[in-house]
Amino acid sequence: MSTTGKSILFLVLAFTVTWAIVILSWSLGLHENPQTAGYTLAASMFGPSIAALVCVFAFEKGRRSEALGLRFKPNWWWLLAWLAPIAIAFGSVGLTVALSEHDYVGPAEAVIAMLEATAPQAVEQVRALPALDIIIMAQALLLGAVVNTVVLTFSEELGWRGYLYDLWRGMGFWRASLLTGVIWGIWHAPMIYLYGHNYPDNRVLGVGLFVIFCILLSPIITLLRERGKSVWAAGIFHGTFNALGGLTVLMVGNAAFPWNGAVGIGGFAMLAIGFLVTVLVQRGRERAVTAPA
Repeated sequence: MSTTGKSILFLVLAFTVTWAIVILSWSLGLHENPQTAGYTLAASMFGPSIAALVCVFAFEKGRRSEALGLRFKPNWWWLLAWLAPIAIAFGSVGLTVALSEHDYVGPAEAVIAMLEATAPQAVEQVRALPALDIIIMAQALLLGAVVNTVVLTFSEELGWRGYLYDLWRGMGFWRASLLTGVIWGIWHAPMIYLYGHNYPDNRVLGVGLFVIFCILLSPIITLLRERGKSVWAAGIFHGTFNALGGLTVLMVGNAAFPWNGAVGIGGFAMLAIGFLVTVLVQRGRERAVTAPA
């Protein structure tokens, strides 16, 4: 089968699996319970990986691990894949505080405020923990990042920056990463519109905004996947970014749209900076490649 045919089949399968899970669960009323809603959204993330596995077993005999990008040989770009989302996440908090009327809220204070609203019986026990700020940050940056990296590598990234990257890298860095970003953003549409993912009070607008969000984010992750020479680098970035996402909202006083942390104005501004850095890095590489010997 041609690359175009493989791409179409992969995308049809990825969208069908994810959208079927989201739409069917919503029609059954599972979105009304926060716990079942969370399980549904977690399950829906595996659409791209299921599609990728079907395609590689059908079409990539002899190069399945290569087609998925499952190469475990760390380099310095893997460290950058962990540091970059930290910079974007906390940069979004800093810009939100600087540009809006919201104040910075420390991690411990933010978590306690959340518990007072959701689980007041646990507040005093959590408040008594020593070095709570350090515990929360360590949990997000280490435990949360590791767990999310494994989950997101073998769910979303195995498809987007694994198999689809393998199919599309021949069209060039920018065409492949930007087109992936558009599709990736649209793939989230039913999660946002039906479940309020990231934009619970602005669902229609949120669908469009998140497509732009993914377009800005996609080249950054593609760069790390390309230079890291593995889908694991993409998974590290995505996992760390997701581990910090909720914390960025809490650290600006649980701010609502359009100042909702990493997916608000501050986050978009930081992604725009990251996008510009990616342009400069890629331009530097292109000059190095075309320079005369």
